[in-house]
Amino acid sequence: MRLRLVPLLLFTLPAWADTYRRQPEVDVVHYEIALQFTEGSETIAGVTRVHVMMRQAGVSQMRLDFENMTVEALKVDGKERPFTHRNGQISVGLGRSYNEHEIAVVEVRYRGRPDGKGLLIGKNNYNRNVYFAENWPDRAHHWFPSIDHPYDKATVEFSITAPEKYDVVANGRLVETRSLLEGRKLTRWSESVPIPTYCMVIGAAEFSVTHAAGTGIPLSFYAYPQDAAAAASRFARTSSVLEYLIHRIGPYPYEKLAQVQSTTKIGGMENSSAIFYAEQGFQQPKVSEDPVPHEIAHQWFGDSVTETDWDHLWISEGFATYFSALFYEYLGGAESMKRIMAGAAEAVQQYHKKHPAALIDSGQTDLMKKLNPFNYQKGAWVLHMLRKVLGDEVFFAGIRRYYSLYAGGNASTEDFQKVMESVSGTLLATFFRQWFYQPGWPDYRVSWRWDGAARAAELRFHQAQTTGLFDMPLEIALSAANGREVRTVHVHEQDQVVRIPSDQPPSSVEIDPDGWVLKSLQVSAEKP
Repeated sequence: MRLRLVPLLLFTLPAWADTYRRQPEVDVVHYEIALQFTEGSETIAGVTRVHVMMRQAGVSQMRLDFENMTVEALKVDGKERPFTHRNGQISVGLGRSYNEHEIAVVEVRYRGRPDGKGLLIGKNNYNRNVYFAENWPDRAHHWFPSIDHPYDKATVEFSITAPEKYDVVANGRLVETRSLLEGRKLTRWSESVPIPTYCMVIGAAEFSVTHAAGTGIPLSFYAYPQDAAAAASRFARTSSVLEYLIHRIGPYPYEKLAQVQSTTKIGGMENSSAIFYAEQGFQQPKVSEDPVPHEIAHQWFGDSVTETDWDHLWISEGFATYFSALFYEYLGGAESMKRIMAGAAEAVQQYHKKHPAALIDSGQTDLMKKLNPFNYQKGAWVLHMLRKVLGDEVFFAGIRRYYSLYAGGNASTEDFQKVMESVSGTLLATFFRQWFYQPGWPDYRVSWRWDGAARAAELRFHQAQTTGLFDMPLEIALSAANGREVRTVHVHEQDQVVRIPSDQPPSSVEIDPDGWVLKSLQVSAEKP
């Protein structure tokens, strides 16, 4: 199917739209984060070594985001350097001008209390001490110095010293677990694939750890001992979700997948290769697997393919929402998908009543408020409609191509559009403009009648929304005594008449019977 184009005004979007002050001259390529935890204390001691590659010649200074902690010393390439630390940033003089592609290692030694931001230190519901990182959206810099924005992804290594009784989980592969003196233990994890800082996490608690198999990917479940059975139930379909997503998208991007019960505030957080789920979800009379497929889908979209800036958050949340729905469509068929998307439509429309805006809304600068039905459910709806426009074969080929091009990096909505146009051979400017940069959805008011002389059903469409017209293909199902026939028409004008030839007068007319278009709809039959 090809999308019919209508004239539009062309406009240029900024390279990035959110307000974070970027440093295009430098690129953090790797973090080495060493932390020491002490039983009964919320104070931590840390050393973070930030490996910075210069993107141009002549760089002699840079900034790191860092709050709350006291910086005790700072070195660049092993030499003590002066610095200033105020307003949540460390300004670093590198000591000389670096050449393009040269790497400097900035080492920061610090101590302090994260103060409940980024790294949560406290007790779980069983009154046991726990340590969990919760970085989203920009709280990583409350416990390690960083460029704390998703545009600058890096690899990371953690070295965690904690009391012997704690199991420590983090991103990547387990490098080492070693007993130390005085009942302490060192645990090292290393992630070799670049990830955003909001996904760089550690968790330390008294866990029951279960190892699973089935996909060729090392799987493990970390749960509090009292909730181990609930975790086994909640995570039972992890392998099935992985197998489905690998088939649909491409290879799993990381060294392992740990599913982790955590004492955190966010119900599910997609940290790369170490997903955290709030503990309350394991302590209910009936344990649900929601949002397990959503968080696993994030490993591809959000973690591996990461939005270039926060205004394109739908690339993370919309994809994860839709691929979770696709998994349930795979299990339950088309009716399952139809029910899920109907619920998503209701969420979008209810939210729009109070917050009318486009999906990509640069006017919303509160990052927490971007966690809304536009980026989740409307983003999913855009993918659902694009799938119908292009057809399954082309749509999923485009998804696989998009993932292969941007895995481990960053992408924008424009990047996604270009890939889907390239794979499909279809110009999609109108589709992307109306669904990403125009508020609302089509509000169709349809009346129909049988034109006996022309042997056709005549449908009169009126687009009643005030946010701008939409150009969309719509399936029309005509039911008559001799059966049911489905035709596709393009509705693009505010008032438009469509005639569909038919041998017999229809007994009913259905607009978009399978629910492929996000819309409002009123249909009436005209009296003869």
